[in-house]
Amino acid sequence: MLRVPVKKPERGEPERSALKKRETTPAITKGNMQIRVVTFAILVAVLFSLLAGRLWQLQVLTGEVYTETAQQTHTKAIKIPAQRGVVYDRHGEVLANNVPGLNVTVVPDEISRDKVAELADILEADKEAVLGRYDAAKDADTYNPYSPILVRENAGREAVTYISERTGEFPGLAVNDDWVRSYPQGRVAAHVLGYTGAITLQELKLDGYEDLANDAIVGKSGVELSYEDVLRGRAGSKEYSVDALGRVVTLRRADGTRADGEREVSPMLEAPARITDPKPGKNLTLTLDLDLQKTAERELKLALERARDEGYEASGGAVVAMDPRNGEILAMSSQPEFDPQLFVGGISGADEIKTFDYQNSKAANYPFSNRAITAGQPAASTFKVFTGMAGLAAGVITPYTTVTDNGDCWRPAGSSWGCWQSWRENSPNREFLGTHGTQNFTEAIKDSNDKFFYQVADWIWNQTSDENWLPRFYREKFGFGRLTGTDLPGETAGRVPTRAGERELMMALQGSVEPGHWTVGDWVNLSIGQGDLLVSPVQLVRAYAAIQNGGTLVTPHVGKEISYQGEVEKKISPGTKEVGIDPSFYQTTIEGMRGVTERKGTAYGVFRDSELDVAGKSGTGETGGDFVNWFVGWAEYQEDPLVVVALVENGGVFETGSEMTSGPVVRHILESYYGVDQSPEDQYATDLEPRKPDAKDDAKPSAKDNARSGRDRTGKPAR
Repeated sequence: MLRVPVKKPERGEPERSALKKRETTPAITKGNMQIRVVTFAILVAVLFSLLAGRLWQLQVLTGEVYTETAQQTHTKAIKIPAQRGVVYDRHGEVLANNVPGLNVTVVPDEISRDKVAELADILEADKEAVLGRYDAAKDADTYNPYSPILVRENAGREAVTYISERTGEFPGLAVNDDWVRSYPQGRVAAHVLGYTGAITLQELKLDGYEDLANDAIVGKSGVELSYEDVLRGRAGSKEYSVDALGRVVTLRRADGTRADGEREVSPMLEAPARITDPKPGKNLTLTLDLDLQKTAERELKLALERARDEGYEASGGAVVAMDPRNGEILAMSSQPEFDPQLFVGGISGADEIKTFDYQNSKAANYPFSNRAITAGQPAASTFKVFTGMAGLAAGVITPYTTVTDNGDCWRPAGSSWGCWQSWRENSPNREFLGTHGTQNFTEAIKDSNDKFFYQVADWIWNQTSDENWLPRFYREKFGFGRLTGTDLPGETAGRVPTRAGERELMMALQGSVEPGHWTVGDWVNLSIGQGDLLVSPVQLVRAYAAIQNGGTLVTPHVGKEISYQGEVEKKISPGTKEVGIDPSFYQTTIEGMRGVTERKGTAYGVFRDSELDVAGKSGTGETGGDFVNWFVGWAEYQEDPLVVVALVENGGVFETGSEMTSGPVVRHILESYYGVDQSPEDQYATDLEPRKPDAKDDAKPSAKDNARSGRDRTGKPAR
């Protein structure tokens, strides 16, 4: 076979096969097209099947769940306010109740901070407080940003009308009919009642406050605070079904109009889908006697005026009148006072802000402080009776032990330093008064003989190795330096100085303690209610009540009973404690207290013409150059006993001291309580009308009738 040689291409010359034309792709056949159409149809069918299945699941299987969720999402709740409980005095007189008002709220999540500030200005609200609540609401760990916050409680009608016409400018705004607090007696018993206000961030974190709404109103002081859980009601609600635009939920056309052809109305004009009834707070009856409370407040004001007329500052004072049998407080006054109505609606407006700023200043003498329960004054000579009983309990004296005052300096045993004198030697009338002479315990109480009680403290000191024996007696037996357990907030325990306590105090004040700082001299000062002793009127009235009732420390309280819908749910009766000393010590002490108001007693000038037989004790203490005036006592032989203590801060001394200020306060309160007319010979008579007698008073002779008939104050033959 003849082979023809093939010439190989030269280098760089393409092969012949590469120069051939590319072949054309075959056309799609009919069979291939059918396969593709069928595949696409299957895919579409699968997708529609999945969609149909999902729709069936949403509409059939879970349709009810989603319908309920949608309804919840489009439910508008309107609060039905609950009334706060009413506060009454012991005779049913209203002390605090509620009146209709308008409260303005906003939902923080729906409105800007600037608009909230603008709204606060329009409503004359406390802008700083409102913005504080707004900022807190934005913090998920505190407020709920979807829950309304209070902008203004008890808003004015004109301001409400103005903002109501501009609701589009303030999204999330709501004006709610609500109840606001009212104090129909004005300033009377303000420190006992306290006041209310908008809840704060700090309060929302407290136990018992967690479930409250951002716009809640709560108690801030007094019984409004201490009985908050009793007085607070629980708001109800009306729930309306609305769509996303806030309209009535109904079948609608494509253009959004109602399919039934009815005109558009507010959902709130329709019947609510659900109603939760509000639950009002429980009512609180106090132990206070309104008439006696008014008398106590007037008498205290007049005492302060008398002191000021003599050139003293008389910066404040307090009165407590208590039933020694059970601790019920029938009157409690603190001066200066304040108006609780000032806080209703918040502090707003130029006048209110000016008033509040002044009352928070030192110049106003702190009117928001309840001096009746604040232990900040030395007890002075009212403390001597407890030193005497300590001497009896320690066995260093008997009722017949005497101490002689010859006018010389008194010094502790074995000491050659110092010079302790009694008030007689320090009086500007010392030449006329002379010395105390020789006196026993009862006589020393009657004459307020400092030297007798100095000696008692010295004898106890030298008998025991326990340098805290006397302070512990005051503290453990009669409750000084401890809280009384009263049901009012803000009570302070005061101080009974001890060795450890004084060293701690000196370290805090001067950073060091001198050797031998705690000596018998500290006991001597303490024995007459001076030194670093601090007590409160409520502590003193409680301790004296234990003397009157024979040795039982009661718990002072202003709450009497709690009721709901006309039924008494609870009677308030706190516990008691026995003092635990010989009952005869009380009788010896009372005998001395009787002498205080009798001839030659330190308070004879105050009570000499009174129809009541009063056992009491006066005291004038020193506080950094100023004086504090005390008187405490009760009318004897009464079916309904009442122990009264009065305090005047920065009052006078000697003739312008307790006998001019606090003594007349106690006298007039007792006379008012027992229905005794003030004597025309009473140099401090105030011409106040006596307390209106109860029905039971008409059935028994008056104190005046008993005095004329030779019978005692209970109607029994006089001793």
